[in-house]
Amino acid sequence: MKKGIALIAMLLAAALMLSGCNLIGYDAELDGAQAVAKVGDTEITKAEWADYRDYLVEYEQQYMQQYYGFTLPVDEASMASYGELALEQLIESVVIEDKMEELGYLELTEEENAEVEEYATSMTDLYKMLIRYQNYPDLETVEEEQERLAAEAAEATPSEPQETVATITDAMLDEMLTNDLNTIGYTHDYFVRTQTMSKQSEKLKAYTYEGVTVTDAQVKDEFDSRVASQKESYDANPAAYASAEKNGSDLYYMPAGYRGVKNLLIQLSDEKQDEIKQLNSDLTAAKNLLSSGNDDLEELKAQDTAELDEEALAAYNEQIAALEEQVASAQTTIDETQAKIDETTEAAFAEILPLAQEVLAKAQAGEDFDALIETYGEDAGMTAEPNKSRGYLVCDGLSIYEQSFQDAAMALENVGDVSAELVKTSYGFHILQYASELAGGEVEYTEEIKTAIYDEMLKEAQDAAYEAAVTQWVSEAKVETFPKVMK
Repeated sequence: MKKGIALIAMLLAAALMLSGCNLIGYDAELDGAQAVAKVGDTEITKAEWADYRDYLVEYEQQYMQQYYGFTLPVDEASMASYGELALEQLIESVVIEDKMEELGYLELTEEENAEVEEYATSMTDLYKMLIRYQNYPDLETVEEEQERLAAEAAEATPSEPQETVATITDAMLDEMLTNDLNTIGYTHDYFVRTQTMSKQSEKLKAYTYEGVTVTDAQVKDEFDSRVASQKESYDANPAAYASAEKNGSDLYYMPAGYRGVKNLLIQLSDEKQDEIKQLNSDLTAAKNLLSSGNDDLEELKAQDTAELDEEALAAYNEQIAALEEQVASAQTTIDETQAKIDETTEAAFAEILPLAQEVLAKAQAGEDFDALIETYGEDAGMTAEPNKSRGYLVCDGLSIYEQSFQDAAMALENVGDVSAELVKTSYGFHILQYASELAGGEVEYTEEIKTAIYDEMLKEAQDAAYEAAVTQWVSEAKVETFPKVMK
């Protein structure tokens, strides 16, 4: 080989090594068009799969941030997991659509299409209204202005001609709102598509529900199972029952030892409550300042100052002095604020004491306790059932009430007894009545309970039938996947 040709060959080889594969063109659109899976004759492209995978990641991140206040990092392994989930769900969606087509569920009836159109129109109008109040809260259209001025003129003759300032018509506003909705994707067509898909899905699910039943015996067995489970739980921890009721849980068993206690509350005035609340907020802020100041001071004093020069030592001492002043000031604020809280609280209770004593005397004299609650009571919790008739649930060991309330409620000896003295809590003065002694045991197996359990069990059985059907359809479908394309 001639030296010149050899030199050129060496230079070309070096250039190729330096450029790597840059000489090989990359077409993102062509890459995205590759199939990552094939279901029958339907291809799922890499672009579709990647978009859906990224959507799943974003959705999960937003969910974690909204409900837990943080987002998890997405590493290579978790991204691969999201990719597998995305592919699985996309394959399933193709199989479901094919099944709906096979069963003739993709085409809606004329009546169903009319319902879809009505839904889409109502949703579009709703979102337009929301967008208007969010984006244009002070805008008044020409037509609205004319209507308002006409109404004002009918009520009173204006001394001067009323000036019109509106320039946007109803039609112009509607166009603005439509454009805003288009920007976020909530178009009329979007609602048509989503409601159409919902109708189609309802038909397919109804198809899989055929033959799914729940018998009366199964419902009774489930009720008995729930009773047994709660009996074991609440007998071991009776206090948990009251918390469960407060949280709105379905209850099938009550442990022994509960009583119903009615509460007649003479409440601190709203003005005094607001004042005390603000003072407590100020107290918390001062305590936080004191704590942070002490922490900083402790950290600073722990430093070794032996090697500091004169200037640095002076600056260090200034920091110490400033922090000591902050700590002293915060402590002064705490002392003064606590004194003010005590003073305000004492005045607040003194303000309502005469009325509370008057009502207590009436209750102890045997006046109708329910009538006294209706006339004087300020506890909203006593206005709704079952508390209104039964009273609050109270038993030994509860921690859901302030201790003074709990102790006074359990000190009442017999049904009908009323507090011997006023019960003081942060809310005000309470007068309590032992309203009812509650028998423990399972609740009555009513038609209402039976229906509620039946509905739950039927829904679970139907969901299971649908999931089983989808799993079977996927297993029977001709599915090919191309993992290398997903790299």
